[in-house]
Amino acid sequence: MLAIERQRKILESAKKQGAVRTQELSSVLKVTEETVRRDLDMLARQGLLHRTHGGATEVSMLIHELPQSEREGRQAAEKIAIAKLAVKHVQPNETLLFDASSSALELVRHLPEGQNLRILSYARDVIERLTIRNDLELVLLGGTYEPKGRRFGGMLTEMGIRALRIDRFFFSGGGFDKKRGIGEPNPEESRLKATIMAHANWKCALIDHTKLGRGTDYYFVSPSEIDVLVCDSGGADFFGRPKVKGQAFEIRKQ
Repeated sequence: MLAIERQRKILESAKKQGAVRTQELSSVLKVTEETVRRDLDMLARQGLLHRTHGGATEVSMLIHELPQSEREGRQAAEKIAIAKLAVKHVQPNETLLFDASSSALELVRHLPEGQNLRILSYARDVIERLTIRNDLELVLLGGTYEPKGRRFGGMLTEMGIRALRIDRFFFSGGGFDKKRGIGEPNPEESRLKATIMAHANWKCALIDHTKLGRGTDYYFVSPSEIDVLVCDSGGADFFGRPKVKGQAFEIRKQ
């Protein structure tokens, strides 16, 4: 396969998935990982991809926040694995807050029954997904509605957050940096999450491997402030963990 054809396939995969991994591309394209790295470097120099640890991301994902509908369809299997592990931290009689991420939306599908839980969210989809349940207390935090992300934000949302007890906050972000932490491309969303971080008793990050090493403009939580980070098996190399295909793992606060 010619280099130009190989790079075209890489760009198609990045556009479809949002991010690509060197190891996976090597297997699909039947070339060495070194060849893939050269292709990624070339595409990055042309401004067509953004290089990350172990792969690359589509450039548009660094500049614009994707609509909720598009985010929900990406890395579905990875998010299911993350959700099944993260939900084990839920305890009876707790108040849980979920952000507007597709990872949090997947997690609410796995909430246990009969545990007297109160669910808070500023995301329409989270609350709507749970309206079929009669064993949960649902609280939608209102404010200024943002149609693209199908969520509320602003001063009224922040006031609601400060008025309620939050036992656990489950959230994601636009990217994860080992030193800076987790950030968002949207400054208002980042500010809202920083407010929640200061108020929540316990914080759990739901980060699929495509977010690892990805740069964002507005960081709202440092690694040391995260109680548990849950990632899919694709992020094992990034954290120096043994990889078990199809299984998620967690990093706990030291």
